[in-house]
Amino acid sequence: MEPTNPYSVQDYGAPVTSFAGQPVLNRSIIVQIRVIAILMIVHGSLCVFLGIGLAIMSVFLPSLIIAQQQKMPPQPNGVTPPQMQIMLVAVYGGMAAAGIIPGLLQIVAGIANLRLKGRIFGIVALVAGMLSVGTCYCTPTAVGLLVYGLIIYLNETTKQVFALGREGKSWREIEEYRA
Repeated sequence: MEPTNPYSVQDYGAPVTSFAGQPVLNRSIIVQIRVIAILMIVHGSLCVFLGIGLAIMSVFLPSLIIAQQQKMPPQPNGVTPPQMQIMLVAVYGGMAAAGIIPGLLQIVAGIANLRLKGRIFGIVALVAGMLSVGTCYCTPTAVGLLVYGLIIYLNETTKQVFALGREGKSWREIEEYRA
């Protein structure tokens, strides 16, 4: 008996049909649901950590820059220290929010998706992850996760897996539906 690779391409696009009243589910998609959920948790955690760092910078950086500006001669039409402080707090605070908000959404959605709940919430969290573009650092992973996640979450097998999860089926029971 030849071992099957759950990541193989030939198994990926298999149609979902019914056999004796039970759905025949694509095993590679079932595996990928867990992968996406875990990746959302990891990406969300990293975004939250980055957002916290940016929030800390929004508190301490303005005072450091203002202290440095006061040592220099004033510019004739330059930005005043209070203006600089407001500007830095707004920019770094906005960047912090762009990391923390989608990060928390992705963590919560990833945990729910591991429990086979909230497929639509998972899609919303993936799309909201694009807000992390405001941090500049999370852009490549947010785009990659969005594309990969939408491919998996919009698949018919995924819809059926989450429907079975709503019925109280476990991962093991769902994997046994495969004919």
